[in-house]
Amino acid sequence: MRNSTQPVMLITDDDRSFRETMAEVFSRRGFAPLLAANGEEAIHVAQEAIVHVALFDFHMPQRTGLESISACRSMGINIPYILLTGALDSAIATQAEDVEVFSLLEKPVSIQIVTGVVKEAMASHYPWFESGR
Repeated sequence: MRNSTQPVMLITDDDRSFRETMAEVFSRRGFAPLLAANGEEAIHVAQEAIVHVALFDFHMPQRTGLESISACRSMGINIPYILLTGALDSAIATQAEDVEVFSLLEKPVSIQIVTGVVKEAMASHYPWFESGR
């Protein structure tokens, strides 16, 4: 039985124009985007709303994307997390693996790659998700 729920995507990045661009890209693909400017805001949103997939920037003030993902996981919010970073190195890759990030992408990243990874994450976690979005 297919769930008709519109998938909700949390987009967290301290770069407002990146957040808004991603929101537009994913809303056109049938997602309901929720936006957060930093990790603290993202944690609050994830606690208050049903979120199906989350996109986090690594480098943000106060709390990194990884720290935010770790906090969400510790609260039992077990969804696919996609982490973006402009400075990918082995330490970040290892930490991302430790918190079971679904995918780690290096910025700048193409819309085609981000949308493909989100579709893959959704399809792997939710049988009701239609990958044709």
